[in-house]
Amino acid sequence: MSRTFPTPALAACVALLAAGSAFAEPLETPVTIRVKAHDAKFIGSGVGEMNVIVEDAETGAFLAAGRIAGGTGDTERLMKTPIARAATLADDKTAAYVARLKLERPTRIRIRVSGPLEPSDSTQELTVTTWVVPGRPIGGDGIVLTLPGLIVAPVLQATTNGRVPLVADVKLMCGCPITRGGIWDAADYEVRALVEHEGRPAGDATLAFTGETNRFAGAIAVPAPGRYLITVWAHDSKTGNTGATHYTVDVP
Repeated sequence: MSRTFPTPALAACVALLAAGSAFAEPLETPVTIRVKAHDAKFIGSGVGEMNVIVEDAETGAFLAAGRIAGGTGDTERLMKTPIARAATLADDKTAAYVARLKLERPTRIRIRVSGPLEPSDSTQELTVTTWVVPGRPIGGDGIVLTLPGLIVAPVLQATTNGRVPLVADVKLMCGCPITRGGIWDAADYEVRALVEHEGRPAGDATLAFTGETNRFAGAIAVPAPGRYLITVWAHDSKTGNTGATHYTVDVP
């Protein structure tokens, strides 16, 4: 039985047709990107927004960049209502960034987010990759990344007679409040300070909830004048959320 093999010219035509189908005219493909705080709500404008960079995961080529901005979402829906599969958690006011990608073929993208941007030392990073098909938007809640941690921000106070006040505001990464008996109950959080002088330990202290939203406070006596490095950390043993901050205090 005879067989017919394609000529080189025919093979070249087939290759061109295949290439044409793979690299069609670019289609705008919106991809919604959100970040949700672990054990809390969406992260957005209330904590300075979040940076987003989208790139081709295989080549590293830049595709889009912007900021996640908007509100934290509906508390009742996010924190009090059982969540069913495929349930929509976000609404049109919930923090998001929509990357409008120009794609010619199915592309594996890399999404890099960093934030919250305020305060700056609370910034963390997340990266995820996923496939996107031209002309097939990823909308609704979109791609939702989960960011663990806590924001810990010092509240500086004057030192007197060698006694250093230790005051810090602690909140979820979305800026959600810690209160006595609230959704995020102050009793669940351990907050402590480590004090160092010239690279050596100079003591530690517990910061107790003051009754004011997010605020924990304590004090420590230091042995001598000088510059002290203070590290305040907070931890929720139920969820693993943890945060810390460093700052210096000059004791006269």
